[in-house]
Amino acid sequence: MHDRQALQLGRKMLVGIRRHCVAVAVLTADLLVTPCFASDPLGTAGPIRSFGSGSCNVSYAARMRGECDPPAIASTLPPGRRSQERVERARLLISVLRVDQAVNELDTAIAEDPLNGSALVLRARLKMPGRLDEAERDVNRALQIDPANSNALATRAFIVPGEKNSLGLRDATRALDIDPKNADALWIRSTIFVRMGRLDAAERDLDSALELEPDEPRTLLSRAEIRMRVGKTEDAGRDATAVLALRRFDKGALQIRAVVHARSGDYAGALDDLNVVLGKPADRSGVAPIRPDLVNLYVQRALALARTGKPVEAKQDLDAIVTVGGVRAILQMQLYLRSHGFPDVNLDGKRSDQLDEALQACFINDACGRGITIRG
Repeated sequence: MHDRQALQLGRKMLVGIRRHCVAVAVLTADLLVTPCFASDPLGTAGPIRSFGSGSCNVSYAARMRGECDPPAIASTLPPGRRSQERVERARLLISVLRVDQAVNELDTAIAEDPLNGSALVLRARLKMPGRLDEAERDVNRALQIDPANSNALATRAFIVPGEKNSLGLRDATRALDIDPKNADALWIRSTIFVRMGRLDAAERDLDSALELEPDEPRTLLSRAEIRMRVGKTEDAGRDATAVLALRRFDKGALQIRAVVHARSGDYAGALDDLNVVLGKPADRSGVAPIRPDLVNLYVQRALALARTGKPVEAKQDLDAIVTVGGVRAILQMQLYLRSHGFPDVNLDGKRSDQLDEALQACFINDACGRGITIRG
């Protein structure tokens, strides 16, 4: 395949995966194989949806040496066209995790055509979250070139800090006024609504985004999280399951589904999902409960183990929480127990027979047990 033909095929592929695709595209002489996606794996605004969406039949080291890189852009092309083709090449580089090279390509694209708004927006997105000042400068330049650039407006809306939600909401809403089918702008506005406590509005935006892209994992997961918060447990579970059909080991979706299983009394199902996240109880090399969210997961699994007749393994998880989670982890459990029927539990951050007995009693009680799987 000639270089020019390969690049043209790459561009067609990137356009085609915006919606449901029907075939597998092969790029760069069978070195780069990009699987079928129901939606654009990079997206158009805000943070890149996913990196490394393209697969490559070489080792990681070979990939980092550039053996999966798309062909270079012909220097004989007119500057404007050459600049835009660099944007498409940058997207392909992102798909094989060559992010620094993608940024370099965009730097060159902008030098060749300073009015290339798509290059500015993509470069801004690659600078998130670590270099937000530079990202904001790029989107502001893009908006000076074209104030109606929906993707630039939506990206700037995402960059705006939480204390300026009204400004972010203004930009995201304007982006959608310009392009009502901008799925990333809908997702970005939903994140702003969540920060503002407007969960119903956030869910509506995610519903609209999923009408455009029914199989977008990030959007499905965001909706699952909101639905859990507002008590739509079964709907949240369906969204989490849909995410897992697309990304089998998505930890966020597994955590949500584990809670859904536990709330419905399916502790065996909860245990299966938690084991994927944490490793099996007997595996001491699994994820340690060193963060509050992981402490919560270990508490959930201890409950599931107790409910499925595995008290020894349940005790091992409690031991792990105490050993690694420390005083804060124990206090979390003690505070929960004190406010849910066990007022005599000490608030001292120490493991004791009293705490173990209270936890065992809590695990047996449906209301207490299901509550502790939510709060930890």
